[in-house]
Amino acid sequence: MSKIRLAVLYGGISGEHEVSCLSAASILKNLDPSRYEVVPVGVTKEGRWFLQPAWAGGPLTVVARPDHEVSVRPAAGLAVGGASLPLDAVFPILHGIQGEDGKVQGLLECSGLPYCGAGVLASALGMDKAFAKRLWEALGLPVVPSVTLEAAQTSTPAERRAAWDRAAVLGNPVFVKPSNSGSSVGVARVSSFEEFGPALDAAFAVDRTVLVETAVNAREIEVAVVGGAPPKAYGPGEVVPKHAFYDYDAKYTDPDGADLVIPARLEPAVNARVLALAVQAYRALGTKGFARVDFFVDKTSDRVWINEINTLPGFTTISMFPRMAMAGGFTYAQVLDAIVDQALAHEC
Repeated sequence: MSKIRLAVLYGGISGEHEVSCLSAASILKNLDPSRYEVVPVGVTKEGRWFLQPAWAGGPLTVVARPDHEVSVRPAAGLAVGGASLPLDAVFPILHGIQGEDGKVQGLLECSGLPYCGAGVLASALGMDKAFAKRLWEALGLPVVPSVTLEAAQTSTPAERRAAWDRAAVLGNPVFVKPSNSGSSVGVARVSSFEEFGPALDAAFAVDRTVLVETAVNAREIEVAVVGGAPPKAYGPGEVVPKHAFYDYDAKYTDPDGADLVIPARLEPAVNARVLALAVQAYRALGTKGFARVDFFVDKTSDRVWINEINTLPGFTTISMFPRMAMAGGFTYAQVLDAIVDQALAHEC
């Protein structure tokens, strides 16, 4: 039986470039070499694609070799130097902008290559927190109260004061976050109007649409969902931040930034509720392949809110998604096999 030729696409233009490299290294380490012929394809911070040398272990970077630049050909897959690059499927592990927002997925759709993870619509909806929340809310799923602000409508001091007054119904403090972003990039906890302006500036530097959300006194709970018929939820796990909240530094640069507890210590009814809601949130967006669904659980009442969905969650050695799936009975290699098999079978 011939091996599956699988391109692992990593790097990218977003602020999560380095995280993507870590995820890709972890995936390459755990793909079964008897089953896969792995083809690493790196995306530079400028957005150019290059065929990479065979991975020899250790840290992974993107090497820009002019004679190995990769192009995408409509209905004809990928090519290097004008020659076709034979592939069976692509595993994009590009976090953030032009990775999990539907753009790369659309490009791969045009190429005719099967790919792992969510499709164009689910990726775009999952990346856009404002639209995902509207859809979940319309379906009766619980989400944290919020208001949406546009950059063009908050450019003057008077408009910013009006926006702050509008957000007052959410309580104090609030969280200010870009609608399209990942890994808590551009997110700030705000307690006063004086803090509001700088927080808006930081968020608008990432996206032109910003969410202001109620800061709930809650535990941060995460669930892994692996697609199939039907999709199945694994976990949940709990993130216990040691920072003010689970920000980028706590996730990726501070080794002591958070404790990750799997399984989360929840009451049985709450445990069952977050697992069920994770699958509902996943299906509501038409997601396939795999995703991580994040929740807030009130520390006093155990009330549950859906926070967001990550359609290309981190796959680093400490990332919650693979750890929760493994706690559910998978090996790391089996998690990857399940994701690739769904891509090849075009399953949801």
